[in-house]
Amino acid sequence: MNCIDPKPSDSVKSRGFVPGVVHKAEIDKNAIWSNELADSEELSKPLTRAELEVILGSEALKPSKFSVKRLFVLQALVTLISCFAWAWSVKGKPFGLDSSAISSLLGGLIAIIPAGLFALRAKLLATKAFGLNVARPSIVGLVTGELIKIIATVAMFFLVIVFYPELDWLPLLLTYVLALKCYWLVWILRK
Repeated sequence: MNCIDPKPSDSVKSRGFVPGVVHKAEIDKNAIWSNELADSEELSKPLTRAELEVILGSEALKPSKFSVKRLFVLQALVTLISCFAWAWSVKGKPFGLDSSAISSLLGGLIAIIPAGLFALRAKLLATKAFGLNVARPSIVGLVTGELIKIIATVAMFFLVIVFYPELDWLPLLLTYVLALKCYWLVWILRK
């Protein structure tokens, strides 16, 4: 016969599955979750500045001596040194601009320009937050700044690949990575 039995004997309901049992299990699970949250240390109050100074030391809370301008100067310096090194190594004489030196310069610019866009976005957020008497810029603003930085980096790589046919990949990528490592250097030399 080709009909569907509305109450088959081997259905889930006939084996003991009842919606009330599921609802009770969800309530029990939520109760356990609430008890775990109440016992956790995550809900403790934030530390005061004095408590942080005791834990980390007074030097840890001082602002860094390196500014964003110094970071950009360091990145530009690393880019120019790399550019001159590639120019010297390929031609055997100083200041011989060829595809390796230009690729190196473009690699540094691909690191510096998006970082500048992010810094500009952060500065605008800080100015806006200061005008609104907000303690700090929103996380959404910083994430959009980082998104702008990533999109600008990808776009600049794409433009360099399309519009510079004599591209040398090694100088481009090596200088790009060296310019990015300036963040680590600034972090190490922050004191």
